[in-house]
Amino acid sequence: MARLDIARARELWAEVYEIERSNVAMCTLGQLDARMGRWADATVELSQCVDQMPAPRTKQQRSLYEQRHADLARARRRVGEVVLVPPPGVVGMLVNGRGVKDGRRVYVAPGQHEVTAVGEDGQVARASVKVDAGESKPVPLTFDKPAPAPEDRAQAPKGASGPRAPGPAAPPKGPPQGAARPGPDLRMVVTGTMASAGLMVTGAVCLQSAQGYKQEAMAAWDRADSGQTEDTTFRPEYNEVIDKAATGKLMSVLGTSALVAGAMAGVATVVYVWLPNDTQIRAGTHGAAVRIRW
Repeated sequence: MARLDIARARELWAEVYEIERSNVAMCTLGQLDARMGRWADATVELSQCVDQMPAPRTKQQRSLYEQRHADLARARRRVGEVVLVPPPGVVGMLVNGRGVKDGRRVYVAPGQHEVTAVGEDGQVARASVKVDAGESKPVPLTFDKPAPAPEDRAQAPKGASGPRAPGPAAPPKGPPQGAARPGPDLRMVVTGTMASAGLMVTGAVCLQSAQGYKQEAMAAWDRADSGQTEDTTFRPEYNEVIDKAATGKLMSVLGTSALVAGAMAGVATVVYVWLPNDTQIRAGTHGAAVRIRW
């Protein structure tokens, strides 16, 4: 810490805490994380630090006690708090994909966050919450109700005597005969195709231009190298070589990137066209979820 190597100091104090889980090490970890701007971790560590500090008896202990509370208050102002309200039968909770080990109050950076709960029978409940710095928000979660099981036998109509009379025939499953099943959105297909073709053409043009700049750079190099000047340390002709080579490299990078992006757009369009008709695509802050029923 005297060399201001905060990252190394934090690593060493983490090893100290693994050897002996003392409150001194926990308080120091909280201070170091705060200096590194890791406010969520610092808030958790300083909260544990303050909870385990004994009541002060001397003036020096009073000063340290107040300083630790001030550090915690400063960290709390820079993070948000998510209060998890899980449904019955939950076996695991995650915030942004990270498991919640202890408690149901989680300190997070200000912004949008995803909360997930997993039930005993594999049920999953998800919720999205946005918190600001210094704000605390509860996040209630509810499992999706399972679909009711179909009845094995139809109930007999009222007034029927004797053996159970058959009930009305169940409606056939699936779409009615002659009804057209929904297909892919034509606008998305056209947009994806045009984007893919445009990027591929742009990439080819850029790569062709890069090849031309490379040839011009080689020609400029030959002209500069054959020049007869007394001062061999500086030749203005070399500036042209550098400019041509740099431009050619830039065009090559742009062309390759455009080709890759065009290929990805084309693949995405083909996948979208060939996906089953009842596919559901739900976009989120961290990606997209695709549900397919075959």
